[in-house]
Amino acid sequence: MKNPATKGYRHQALAAVLGLAMGLSNLLGYLMVLLLTRSLGPADFGGYTALSTYGVLLAIPAGAFQIVVARRLSSGWADTGLRGTSGIGSAALLGVVFFAITTVLAPWLVEIFHVGSTWSAVFLAAMLPPMMLTGCFQGILLGRQRLRQLSILYLVTAVSRVLAAAVAAMFAFSVRDVFAAMFLATLVSAATGAWLTRTDLRSLPRSAHGLTGEMLRSNSTLAAYVALTNIDVLLARHFLDPHESGGYALASTFGRAMCWGTQFVALIIVPRMHGTNPTRTLLRASLLVLTIGLCGTALIAVDPGLFITLAGGAEFTEYGSLALICVVLGIAWALAQVWLFSEMSTDSGVLGALTWVVVGVQSATIWLWAHESPGQIVGVCLAGALLIAVAGLLRVLRGRRPPDGARPELLVLADGP
Repeated sequence: MKNPATKGYRHQALAAVLGLAMGLSNLLGYLMVLLLTRSLGPADFGGYTALSTYGVLLAIPAGAFQIVVARRLSSGWADTGLRGTSGIGSAALLGVVFFAITTVLAPWLVEIFHVGSTWSAVFLAAMLPPMMLTGCFQGILLGRQRLRQLSILYLVTAVSRVLAAAVAAMFAFSVRDVFAAMFLATLVSAATGAWLTRTDLRSLPRSAHGLTGEMLRSNSTLAAYVALTNIDVLLARHFLDPHESGGYALASTFGRAMCWGTQFVALIIVPRMHGTNPTRTLLRASLLVLTIGLCGTALIAVDPGLFITLAGGAEFTEYGSLALICVVLGIAWALAQVWLFSEMSTDSGVLGALTWVVVGVQSATIWLWAHESPGQIVGVCLAGALLIAVAGLLRVLRGRRPPDGARPELLVLADGP
């Protein structure tokens, strides 16, 4: 039997490995942006980002599959009657449906986002099935608390996308060609995930009773968060000119980087929310996210123009101040991510419902009035994000209770394979 102290140190070490892997993935994401912005230029990069954002919204169930599958495989849920599942049956079906819908809408999508070729949307549609399956693979690894393998999968995903972007830059790919390269990258990620989880895929059922209802609840909360952090790019592409929308797309990437870089905190607290003191867990997680965010803000504030120029080239220098504001926005988004993920881990939806209200109000405000400049759009989004952050903090301070039957001693950080 393992010494509890030794086991605790191992858990912390594995959590650090996941955090390092996700941080490195974040840096690789920046490298991908750097390559694409310099290859495509502001106007085409804005179109690529807008169409990609549409794909992100459709891929929301992939994140929900990760949370739901992980929850059902967590030991502490054994007494709740929930049956473990890989979820790949439902994921494959949903991916094919979304592929068909997006393919049908392809001519309309390329017209709205000004990306030129219908094939851009078709390649985006083809990415959705492997993305759904990869979400299940990540959920299996998280639920089994195999953080080393989960770290590998995150890194493979990031590296494959960077390689696709590098090839795109080397051969001056069009937006259509970039999406084709990214489709191949998603296949690499899915194949890696399938290999890492091959034993579980043979033993776990492909679906389970009650999975649809869980997915709907988790999807609602996760969809609210993804909409909160992405709707601004779509609105910017619609209302701003192509050059401005490209500058906004790159600046907003600085904000989303805060979410990417701190996502490991949100994922780790999923099993810990059924421990003896979930309120303390959330407060510590929030403090860590805030600390990371403030450090990032201090770094960018040294010379915002330099950092955005390094990311996208001289054509984006004028958007340095906007990038700094987006970093502050990203801190609020990252805090909301922790609180919303914790809500999904307890199968609740109060904060998610509030987030939907905020998304609706801020979208209407931008659509009707605040769309004359990038500053107006980001200002409205910052106000909405801060409201969610304050609401989440108030919920944390009120305290939470784990579900009956949870076994907190088994729901700590990853214990390895």
